[in-house]
Amino acid sequence: MIGRLSGVLAALDDNLALVDVNGVGFDVVIPRRLRDRLSLGDPLVLHTHLSVVNEVQQLFGFESTTDRMVFRKLLGVNRLGPKSAAALISELSGHDIARAIEAKDHRTLTVAQGIGTKAAESIVFALREDIPKWGLSRAGTAADSDTSSTTSGSIASQAVLALRQLGFQRVEAEDAVVQAHDDGLDLSTLIQRALRVIGTKV
Repeated sequence: MIGRLSGVLAALDDNLALVDVNGVGFDVVIPRRLRDRLSLGDPLVLHTHLSVVNEVQQLFGFESTTDRMVFRKLLGVNRLGPKSAAALISELSGHDIARAIEAKDHRTLTVAQGIGTKAAESIVFALREDIPKWGLSRAGTAADSDTSSTTSGSIASQAVLALRQLGFQRVEAEDAVVQAHDDGLDLSTLIQRALRVIGTKV
């Protein structure tokens, strides 16, 4: 099984990336959170999962082992296939998903396309008791093998999510939060500042 790919982005079609690994091209489905930051020729290291559904093979790639682990946990939820699991990872990091499950925050999980209230409730019901076993130190305080999570990063992620729930596109929300962010800001103030940033662009 292919567990990791290290190569160069050769082509990008929506969420499907063609990764050139020493002259061999691999088609990999990647999260939109990653896709929006990529340009052709960028070096890529992806932690991968090979899904086989009805004899159709599909390779999914993730920035961190945490995102891949949470994706795999989601696949264990009844009636939640790889497409829905990938949609959720596209909108939220593995840490954010685990945090939402732990808090029984169904609304946060419905931000992903194809994840309705019933599906979100099923995810929480199926996985909430397992969160402590995931080794994420209360869903987001521990450092991942590739990405570390800080308090400020957590607040920024929550602010982006809040703007997404208000109807703004992810790229627009992330850009506004980056411009508005400052150390020491609480979540409410950061959201208000980000909204003002967006307002100046209208």
